[in-house]
Amino acid sequence: MLRIIFLIILFSSAKAQLVFKDKDTDLGQIAEAYEIKGDVIIKNESDKKIFLLRADADPGIKVFASKKTLQAGDTTLLVISFIPQSSGKFKREIKLVSSDQDKPYRLSLSGNLNKLKADDKLACFYFGSRKNTSNVKIKDGAIVVTDPKQQRDNSNKMPDNSSEPVVTKTVQPKQTEPEITEDHSSLSLLKYKPNNIVFLVDVSSSMRDTMKLPFMKTALYTLIDAVRDIDKITFITYADSVKVLKEAMSGSDKAQLKLIVDGLKGKGYTRGNKAIHKSQQVAQANFIPEGNNQIFLATDGKFKFTPDDHAKWVSSQGAKKITLTTVAFGNDKEAIKNLKEIALKGEGSFIHILTRNEGRDKLLEEVKTRSKR
Repeated sequence: MLRIIFLIILFSSAKAQLVFKDKDTDLGQIAEAYEIKGDVIIKNESDKKIFLLRADADPGIKVFASKKTLQAGDTTLLVISFIPQSSGKFKREIKLVSSDQDKPYRLSLSGNLNKLKADDKLACFYFGSRKNTSNVKIKDGAIVVTDPKQQRDNSNKMPDNSSEPVVTKTVQPKQTEPEITEDHSSLSLLKYKPNNIVFLVDVSSSMRDTMKLPFMKTALYTLIDAVRDIDKITFITYADSVKVLKEAMSGSDKAQLKLIVDGLKGKGYTRGNKAIHKSQQVAQANFIPEGNNQIFLATDGKFKFTPDDHAKWVSSQGAKKITLTTVAFGNDKEAIKNLKEIALKGEGSFIHILTRNEGRDKLLEEVKTRSKR
């Protein structure tokens, strides 16, 4: 009995150690949507392991976590998702139960939906039947969503010899629950790590005189459509000089990113090796630990990258390792051989784009390969 009382006092007096980037996520005005999603970044700033046990929320809300067991210093991405039944203002509240305190953390997702988008191709995701919204255990990496009207277990029992959180008082639904799957967007938040991508684009006159630049723009548009707000995008151009156009822009700022791509024009002569070293510096300045940190070198010509340049590249890597992928346009055999060698030295891939359709998805597939969890 004394031990039980001691544990209750210990949990009641413990200071919360989870830090949230935004507990109240306001999505603002949403023009049109079928499914609404918001994400919350959580960091464990304690020196102990913390478990995300479950989330209490209204029926129909999905809550996913990229990881449910947070070691000291770990960060996790929490994704809140629901399918609205009508347009207008909305606010959804979630109570996140974790092992570091007895009271749940209160989160909210709000905004104003102008138009409800009809999508007959997608099934309506919700937990169990709308007539039976009792506790349902979520599959494949999601934490548990329960009806807040039911009494919650506040014991926060720590799991024994396990890295997975324990789900308390989970009741199987009377009806068969629908299969719960993760986000099927091009770059799922749960399937792919955050990306720090630097586009190093050749804007020399040779790129201007053919369809190479339009082909590259098409490939960039496809990738911009897929990146997320957790992804960082940088544009650097090189010809007779090296210019950083925009640095570490959020992937959600798609209109601005596409404006940058639209403005790319060929001019001048190529000075490649300086551009690579500058790109490495910028990529390292925005380095994402445990993420995909990658430079895409897009060009149609030979690229001066001497053994001394390679030695400088390797010595500059340090703890912030950057991958260098080369993207070739045109059929210059010497240039293709040169770019393959550079990709090998940069521990990246070599991508050859000859047509608009061929290049449409190649950059996206490369990012998926490098960032897959």
